[in-house]
Amino acid sequence: MIETAAALMLIASTKGLPLPESWRCRNEVEVWCDEADCAAKAEGEVTPMDISASSDGDISVCAYTGCWEGKADYSEDAGRLLWRGDELPFVSAIEGAKGDVTLLIMRADGVGFVRAGGLASPLTCTLQEAGE
Repeated sequence: MIETAAALMLIASTKGLPLPESWRCRNEVEVWCDEADCAAKAEGEVTPMDISASSDGDISVCAYTGCWEGKADYSEDAGRLLWRGDELPFVSAIEGAKGDVTLLIMRADGVGFVRAGGLASPLTCTLQEAGE
């Protein structure tokens, strides 16, 4: 898979095509929401999330023992970057699990928000340099 990504980056760079912009996000707190309310987990109970998304729609939201992964609709408006993925597969030992994923990043300061499964968490995000 790494070889494929490297080959695609090489092809894009030789044809003068811009590479997709990539972001990486992490959470400092864990928040769970349902139709009744939202509640933050205690400081020692936070599950680190690892989120990557690119302007070509690729998205991966990892928490616990798996990741919601796939292609999402991507849009940008007034410095707000938005990914929306419906029924993305949850890649883990749980066969057939799917979920809707929404990721919002404010370009100016890298503050973001993710909603995936029952998780609804603020994030800090960084723009990745090509090849990171």
